[in-house]
Amino acid sequence: MFQNRTKRHWVMGLAMGASMVFLAGCGGSKAARVDDAMMARVPEDQLGDVREAQLARTKAADNVTRAEVAVRDAERAAEVARRNGDAAKSRVDAEKAGVSAAEATGQSSPIAQARSKLQGAEAGRAAAEAQVAWHDRQIETRKAEKNLRDAELNVADAELNLAQFKALESTGDVRAKDMSEANFMSAVAEAKRDVEDSRRRVDEQKRVEKDARAQWERLRSETPQAFGGSGSAD
Repeated sequence: MFQNRTKRHWVMGLAMGASMVFLAGCGGSKAARVDDAMMARVPEDQLGDVREAQLARTKAADNVTRAEVAVRDAERAAEVARRNGDAAKSRVDAEKAGVSAAEATGQSSPIAQARSKLQGAEAGRAAAEAQVAWHDRQIETRKAEKNLRDAELNVADAELNLAQFKALESTGDVRAKDMSEANFMSAVAEAKRDVEDSRRRVDEQKRVEKDARAQWERLRSETPQAFGGSGSAD
């Protein structure tokens, strides 16, 4: 009986503590978001900044969609590169078999020719593997750019909410008193910091991708044409 009573007191204490934390959180900060329905009574001639912010948000959302497509395009290109890499590995295996067959003849000329083909196939495989590595880095770049576009969309959202708040406040709507301009400004500032962080990650990933591409192009230039020594840089 004593244990059950103690357990009930403990559970009630947790519930009261959680309630106090929740209430303290609600009292200590005001919402940084405006319900679109609140804007219905704001005269159109007072919505200039809101309309501009809406257009900026639409553009930011479009950029997110474009970034998503770019990621998928990069992934498809990488898959093609991987298939080419598998084919290059198969060529090496085939040329190794050719060397073994030539060596079985004991004739120096066929052996030299077969070894030359194997060397070319191995160079082609190295270039193909470097191309796969480059495409993998390219995917990471596109994903980093997608994260940047997401961060920019968050800025557009925050700036739209700030514009809506100011428009609502300018009409004397009493509901604006339940909001804090400082919170809106803080949300904008935080979103912009995220954009700067994301932009730095994009810049770093671009450098990594550039190095990977340079490595592929160097190996490609050293590869006999029959084994992929020439071709377009996707």
